Amino acid sequence: MGLDMSEPKKYRYLPEEFPARNEVVGVDTATLVNMLLSAFADEVLAWYQYYVSAYAVRGNISTELEDVFKKIAEDELNDHAKKLADRLQDFDVDPPDFRDLWQLSKCKQTELPEDPHDVDGFIIAGILAERCALTSYREIFKYVFGKDPVTEEIIEDIISDEAEHETIFRNLLSKEGLKRLKELEKKD
Repeated sequence: MGLDMSEPKKYRYLPEEFPARNEVVGVDTATLVNMLLSAFADEVLAWYQYYVSAYAVRGNISTELEDVFKKIAEDELNDHAKKLADRLQDFDVDPPDFRDLWQLSKCKQTELPEDPHDVDGFIIAGILAERCALTSYREIFKYVFGKDPVTEEIIEDIISDEAEHETIFRNLLSKEGLKRLKELEKKD
């Protein structure tokens, strides 16, 4: 008998009460935990998006792009999601059940192009995902700045990586891809 995937587990991984943390002053722990859970979900979904992109993209630089997507996917899961999971453990919070990831995610998953030869489309999807992550992490950073040095340092490290990922993707765009990105930016 398989798992019932129809219903999320509804946060049964949260403790009844969060432990006091001496390094955290002036922060609502429940709010912080929710922000970290959302960021964790975003990282796992970003890993999935990049992993799928690595295998779905076709075209003139698809081999090189496959390597880039796999490397960034590895960063999202094995570095960022791990750091967030470790920090959540400091509050006695387990990583969420995979059925809850979509519900917890702020960024969800950027829509990938239907055409596997739309190389720029895959790259733009990566840029949009990184920008969403940066926005989310800036919010967390502002919330914990000067109040939770441990989380602040973790988030600062992740922000640096996400900015680097956006730059990597942007540098891979063709001239036409840059034009498409600028058109999307005008709409926002």
